Amino acid sequence: MASEGTTCNGETRDGASREAVAALSKQLGIERGVVERIFHAGMCHAETALKRRRIGGSTNAATDGATTSTESASKEAAARTIFSEDISLEQLRRELADFARERDWDQFHSPRNLALALVGEVGELCECFQWKGEVAEGLPGWSEKHRTAVRQEIADVFLYLIRLSHKCHVDLPAAALDKLAVNDACRH
Repeated sequence: MASEGTTCNGETRDGASREAVAALSKQLGIERGVVERIFHAGMCHAETALKRRRIGGSTNAATDGATTSTESASKEAAARTIFSEDISLEQLRRELADFARERDWDQFHSPRNLALALVGEVGELCECFQWKGEVAEGLPGWSEKHRTAVRQEIADVFLYLIRLSHKCHVDLPAAALDKLAVNDACRH
């Protein structure tokens, strides 16, 4: 891992990055070293992802073109409810495989271990909703901190599910469509 204040390739981080880390540390009440490691890991992941993916223009019609403020607000709301069109499950599967291989984690990623880790992550996601009662779509009234926690736990569940399907040699998108067809047939 690169030292504090450096990028993945060993270059020195700019002042803006150091200021962002300091501000986050203060805002979150977390030690600067911890925030720096998290920030660094995120930056390294982003740098690696950029190397692996072709970066294209926006494919989301909700963010293209000039709009009025009302149209913009409406399109922003719509954009938050759809998935990214430029990221495939296969890209995620490959990136997860590379991520695990780079860290020598394949030795631990047996189907059983991944299934148990998935259950643990589902539990952490459930904790975000524990004692909240019914929650409306979009999580209205939730703080950004709580929204971020939900987002991260959903991502953890999703990533473990992709990794588990990879290790079980299950084509996850095809299996999902097959299951939808089975459910539809059972409905009739």
